[in-house]
Amino acid sequence: MKDEIDLESRIKKAKRWISNKWTDTQTHFIPYIVPIVHSLSQSGQLLLAIDGSSVGKDCMALMVSIIWKSRAIPLCWVVRKAPKGHFPQHMHCQLLEAVEKILQSILFQPCQIILLGDGEFDGTELQAHCKAAQWQYVLRTAKDTLVCEEAHMQGALQMGAVLPEAGQKCWFMPDQYITLQGYGPVNAFFWHHPKYKDPLYMLTSFDSAIEAEALYRKRYRIETFFADIKSRGFHIHKTRICEPERVHRLLIIAALAFILAIVFEPQARNSPFLAQFCRKDRTHFLSIFQIGLRGLQYYIENLLDISFHFSKNFP
Repeated sequence: MKDEIDLESRIKKAKRWISNKWTDTQTHFIPYIVPIVHSLSQSGQLLLAIDGSSVGKDCMALMVSIIWKSRAIPLCWVVRKAPKGHFPQHMHCQLLEAVEKILQSILFQPCQIILLGDGEFDGTELQAHCKAAQWQYVLRTAKDTLVCEEAHMQGALQMGAVLPEAGQKCWFMPDQYITLQGYGPVNAFFWHHPKYKDPLYMLTSFDSAIEAEALYRKRYRIETFFADIKSRGFHIHKTRICEPERVHRLLIIAALAFILAIVFEPQARNSPFLAQFCRKDRTHFLSIFQIGLRGLQYYIENLLDISFHFSKNFP
């Protein structure tokens, strides 16, 4: 009976916290992400991935995350009322402005910022924003994107009409102008690995297609974050909360819980209680997130010490 009362009390507290208009990321999230960003920036490079996904009831979240190992650590996001679809380009740029302000307040040493995005984020305004902020980028684009060596776009071709020579899986086109507006110059390239059915058409600020393609592959890790807080973890997509502001605050909780899980994973994997929450012969089938989450749940339920430091698990 007492456990039921305690659970009901925690639920009521959580509801009040999510409904409180003073609950914001600046107070309840950014302070916890600062040591992570500091640690990861010591390598001299931060990989950012931008992507959107449905959350809550008929809401969409647009998020920028930091790529770390096989996961993406949430950094900044916006939520709007929309059951599905793409965000307008001005919202892409507004989110990047918010990310830039956060990083300027955190980073105290030179660090290369690289933005990775799929075909939704190939807009010229976003590319211009990256250029102004001195960020590098690798963005997927559509095969019907126009490219031309001249800004007046006379004789422009669609990306899909540019084919590499026989036997080549890559074709790099430096200093191109794109779209009818002739935005540029930007570097474009075509990449088609034999094991994939469809090729990739890319826009980048890098001078090497090989380097850009290798970086772009890491973009997919942001999708693992959305899967972890949805179907593989917290089922945030099934909540009935439909107000964007409340969903935004709920994401603070989900993001912090996700970070705790992946940071706790080494301690959980080496725990003497591992067999109590995960079969040792099946740990290689589970993700970093799942092992950390199961370990946290076991430690909390059994009132065990979960003290640890972020800095010990980040480079």
